[in-house]
Order: sequence, then C-alpha cells, then structure tokens
Amino acid sequence: MYLGNNINMCLENVNIDEKSKTMTVKLNPQLYSSSCVMRASYRFTDDFNVKVDGDPMSELEVRFSPKEEEDNPSEKDWRDLVDVFYNELIHTNVEEEQARRYADTRNALIGAAMKTIIEVPHKKKEKVAEK
Repeated sequence: MYLGNNINMCLENVNIDEKSKTMTVKLNPQLYSSSCVMRASYRFTDDFNVKVDGDPMSELEVRFSPKEEEDNPSEKDWRDLVDVFYNELIHTNVEEEQARRYADTRNALIGAAMKTIIEVPHKKKEKVAEK
C-alpha cells in the first residue's frame, strides 16, 4: 500500500506527452542537488536526448526524448524509464552523501600516503650523502 502511494506521488511530477514523444520530470532541488540530477541524467544520454533545466533553488526539470525519430515509446515505456531514473537519482544522491561523509578520512589517507612517498626519496639522499 505504501509503495503505491509513493508511486502516485512520483507520477504527479511527471508529464508524459505521447504526441511530442517527450517526458518531463520535475524535481525538488532540496531532495536532489543539481549535480546529482546531472549525473543521473547523464546515464541516459546513450539512449535518449536529455535536457536539464530549471531553477536550482526552486525546481529542476529533466526532459527525455528518443534519439531516433522513428522510436515511439509507449506510456509503459516512459513509466519504466521514470522508475529507473528515480533509482539512479537515489544512487547518485547516496554516492554524493558518502563522498561528503568520508571526505576527511579519504583526505587523511591520501595525505599520509603522499607524505610517505615524498619522505622516501629524501631519506635515500641522506644515505647516499653518508657514503
């Protein structure tokens, strides 16, 4: 039951225009950052023309259209695409959150590794100078 309500809420933000063969998804930038939307949208550029537009403070729009003129997606095809697109948005959103969460740890590890790399040649020079 809960899932069904969630799907209906998602579809309120989706406009499928079968005549012009386009689908527009409106997104809340407080839920999905513009970089997250761009990354998720990019994953579909092999199969669709994708346009991202809107105001990053109020609403973002992603418009999909088939690359091939003769392609004629059904409403079911568009709905399937919406499901995959929302999954991709969640995936990229989680990736960005994890990158932020572990940035300090990652930077500390890289710094320690770089320090080791820089110190090794210096110590070799000291040994050569002693001989």
